[in-house]
Amino acid sequence: MSSSYEKVMARKNEIMKKSLLMDFDQFERGKLAFDYEGMMSQFGYELDRVREIQAATHVGNTPLVELHNLTRTARALSPKGKGARILMKDEAANPSGSFKDRRASLS
Repeated sequence: MSSSYEKVMARKNEIMKKSLLMDFDQFERGKLAFDYEGMMSQFGYELDRVREIQAATHVGNTPLVELHNLTRTARALSPKGKGARILMKDEAANPSGSFKDRRASLS
């Protein structure tokens, strides 16, 4: 590993603070926990702005598809009035990919 790489990595927290104008250290809760809600309340967006950003990046509105054969089977095997409608969330039809993209879209 080059010395210059190690020097940059040693300054990564300082670089992040200067480039983002945010100090993530204040939101750390021990070694494993992070106060995401606290960070978003301080640096977050209004709900309308979140919707606008996520619509522009195709996050959300993942289609639900009814699985008709499973719905029919569930209703046939269940007591009267207890059958379920079986739906699948079709992540493959979501251009942004994954449910985790909701948070990533606001990064």
